[in-house]
Amino acid sequence: GLKPFWPKLLHLCLSLAVLALAQAAMAPKRKAAAKVAQEPAKKEAKTEEPKKAAPKEDEPKADPPKQEEPKPVAADAAEPEAKSSEAKVAEVDNSEKETDSAPDKRPLLKAPVVFKTCDTTLNVVPTMQGRVLRPLTDGGMQFLIAGARARTGAKAGRYMYEVKIMEILPISEQLWNRGGPKPKQMLRVGFSTAGSSLVLGVGSGGICFDNEGSLFVDGKRSVIGKKFFKDQTIGVLLNLDDKSLNANTVSLFRNGERLTLPQKLPESLQGKTLFPHVAFRNVSVQVSFGPEASAPLPFTCRMFNRAAVADVETLPGGEPKDGKYDVLFPVGYPDEGSFEWLDGFLAKNTDYVELSDRKLIEWATDSGVWRGKWGKNNGSNDKPALDSGVPVLDDFSLRSVLQAFAPVMPRNYVVMEVRGNLLSSEREKALKRFNASCFKKTACVMIGEPPHDFKTAEHEKMREAKQKKANQAWLALKAEKARKKAAAEKAKKALAMKKEMDERRKKAIEEAKKKRAEAEAKKKADEEAKKKSEGGDVGAEAKEEEKKNEGDAQAVEGKPAEMDVDEGATKDDEEKKEDEKKEEKKEDKEDDKKDEEVDDDMGEEAPAVELTEEDKKKWFAPKPIADLKDSVFSSSFGSFTIPEKPEGFDTIRFEWYKEPAAKAYLREKILEKKRTSRVDNLQPSAWFQERWAAFKKVFAEWQKKQQEFKNTPAQKAKAAKKAAQKDEDEEEDKPMVDDIFSVDDICNIGEGEPLFKDFEMADWALLQLRFELWLLQVAFKKDVNDADRPAIPLPHFPFYYSKYYKKSLNPKLFGADDLLELSKMIKDTACWEEELLITPLTLEEDEDPAFFVKHTEEARRERQRRIDAGDETARLKVQQGALSAPQTARPTTPRPTTPAGTAGASLPVRPAQPKLGAAKAAAAPSAAPTLRPALPKPASAATPAARPALAKPKQLSVSPVVTPPSAKGGAAAAGAWGSGGAGAWKGGGKGGKGGKGKW
Repeated sequence: GLKPFWPKLLHLCLSLAVLALAQAAMAPKRKAAAKVAQEPAKKEAKTEEPKKAAPKEDEPKADPPKQEEPKPVAADAAEPEAKSSEAKVAEVDNSEKETDSAPDKRPLLKAPVVFKTCDTTLNVVPTMQGRVLRPLTDGGMQFLIAGARARTGAKAGRYMYEVKIMEILPISEQLWNRGGPKPKQMLRVGFSTAGSSLVLGVGSGGICFDNEGSLFVDGKRSVIGKKFFKDQTIGVLLNLDDKSLNANTVSLFRNGERLTLPQKLPESLQGKTLFPHVAFRNVSVQVSFGPEASAPLPFTCRMFNRAAVADVETLPGGEPKDGKYDVLFPVGYPDEGSFEWLDGFLAKNTDYVELSDRKLIEWATDSGVWRGKWGKNNGSNDKPALDSGVPVLDDFSLRSVLQAFAPVMPRNYVVMEVRGNLLSSEREKALKRFNASCFKKTACVMIGEPPHDFKTAEHEKMREAKQKKANQAWLALKAEKARKKAAAEKAKKALAMKKEMDERRKKAIEEAKKKRAEAEAKKKADEEAKKKSEGGDVGAEAKEEEKKNEGDAQAVEGKPAEMDVDEGATKDDEEKKEDEKKEEKKEDKEDDKKDEEVDDDMGEEAPAVELTEEDKKKWFAPKPIADLKDSVFSSSFGSFTIPEKPEGFDTIRFEWYKEPAAKAYLREKILEKKRTSRVDNLQPSAWFQERWAAFKKVFAEWQKKQQEFKNTPAQKAKAAKKAAQKDEDEEEDKPMVDDIFSVDDICNIGEGEPLFKDFEMADWALLQLRFELWLLQVAFKKDVNDADRPAIPLPHFPFYYSKYYKKSLNPKLFGADDLLELSKMIKDTACWEEELLITPLTLEEDEDPAFFVKHTEEARRERQRRIDAGDETARLKVQQGALSAPQTARPTTPRPTTPAGTAGASLPVRPAQPKLGAAKAAAAPSAAPTLRPALPKPASAATPAARPALAKPKQLSVSPVVTPPSAKGGAAAAGAWGSGGAGAWKGGGKGGKGGKGKW
């Protein structure tokens, strides 16, 4: 398979060899040119003073990163003289403007600059007394950026710190999808303000450089320098000295040489205290704040550990006075301000770290992890979805890692879980994780009516959302009006153009008429003059010709011949035209005025909206994404409780309602939710299954009993007599029993007559419905076992009915429009009260189903009485589909085999069709062929038990046609269901003893 490619591979190898020989031949010439270019610079360096010589020797090496121009670096030694001149210009333009630090006698810092735990992300592991920082890399942590900010920052002066990559951690190739983000090794160094994001380079409040040569300012990235790598000492210089030429700048140095030009601080950071900050991923870094630099700069500069006290600011030490860190558990009802309260709390208390899924997703997105559209639009605020395509992130393995690591790193935490903090079992698990003596557990309950400031903020959110909708509607209306206006202007222009074309056409016609008339008049005058000059008399023929010409001229002008022109009429026409023009001008002016009025009515901005009184009564603004999913909320809200001290809390604070009012409010909310929510995880109990199976069995027996009773000779004769006397008046049969509920045996109320002998399909359907609804109510109470759920709510009835009976209830099949109207047909058994399904019956759970037959018979007699009285509205309009009695299990008795030659004799089968030649005589006396229904292919002879289910002989209507013998037959006829015939409707098959045949 590689033979076609051998010539190309050979040609490529030869080309590479020739190129290598050419480069080897040019190497000596390049070295010579480089020496010639360096000699002038060395001579000048020797004549300089010793103090200035060192910087100038280093400057050519550092020139390429200073200039940021690829062309001078790319030009090797083709023109040595030009390159040396460019180097001299670079020395003049980009000379080091930083000077040595002046002696400072002010007091210096005594405490060293360090990283506190509260100022590091949760995946930072400090070692070597905080001088070396390592990241966690387990459970998806290798995708997240680690950050650490010092507690001491500079507000004046010029100071620096050093960073070095000590170790590059390996990355497993199996942790991410090929199309997803790859967790690269990364290091960012710079400065940030207190309270800004610990992920340096994201959002406002920071400035930094990364190892790829990029600069991040307020979250915006730009490439400005060169890369740095492992084992290189990186110096980060901050110049806030107002007297310096590089005031309010940040610079980067590599092994003591300048790597970037001084970068100006943004206005948002000028005048603020800036703290040293590093961020890294999959690397271990060493951070040094002094007192001495390991890689001195071209000028003397003090490090942060030797900073003057007046130039720096040290934040409070992050350690609690009593030595105990606070673990806060916010407890609030879903969708009632839990996360809004937490956001306000964290804004005021920046030393708290939130432990929640939403913060993990925020951390992942800040680290560059992609979040799919499905993740943004699904999930909940409590348990959002990430949808990054990385399994180790999407399954939230990070959560388990942090739950194990957070108690080991003492700091102030906020455990934010809406559902978990409302369940005592979940609170107990969370409290056990913080059993160390350095933690104190506090429950903060926000239940009830919030304070005025909180409601004001929520109302403002509602107003902004309402204003946004109004703006969108206003823009849509404005666009629609602009479209209509443009269409009107276009139509107006088209009409004006049409009028103009019509006027031009009329003028052209008039001019043509005028020219013809002038030509005819001139011709006539010329002829008359000619005749007069000749002195001849005008004969009869000349007069006739003259009249003819006059008629032609008048016809051209649009007037009948030999008719005078009415001058008054022409004047009237001209006046009408002038009036029409004036009216058109007026209409145009009115249209212009209307357009101007429309524009004036719209204005330049959408009208401001205000909240209604109903809106102002609300305490919380609606959320686009709920705090809990409906399924999670419905399955857990019944167990919501308020924390208590015996659970393990040291302190319980009630922010809004006090404890008694908060408990009452929560209880009211739970009851309200129970009335409006369904139990999705409800499963029918075994008791229900037994009762329902027993009813199905006895229901089938009742129907069979009724059919047997009607098939008795006495009942058939009675039915025939009724049919014969249908049109005659006859007395109605009196029921054998007047008191229905005194009957002991509904199958025999006397002389073998069942109580339900007169039931029709509609009565059977209503009987089944009565029992279904009664059994559904009883089973629901038993299975839910909750006193707060006394009955099934109307909105959830279809769900529970389908859950128990595996089918849907359609009121239309009973002739009703909805469930309320349907319940009126069986009001003796089920009805709706305050949209709850209840029963007026007081029956035991094991009540005999015969009781419902009695109710059905009573309703039937009452309905028949009304019909006999002439009330046609009492007639039922129940369709056949309403009676969906479950099918009993079909017998699986194998079909008995029949002797050869008699296959299919006991079942009506499709006879085999004889061949054309042999069947003409037999087919002649028969009637027209009947349409035969399509049936499934019969089973093979090896599985006789399956044949009755496939054949369904009862549904076949086969005309009694004598089966002729097969052309090639054995003992059995072709096409029969017996043990021998051909087993196919079309074409011949292979039977046991039969031959080949066709249907």
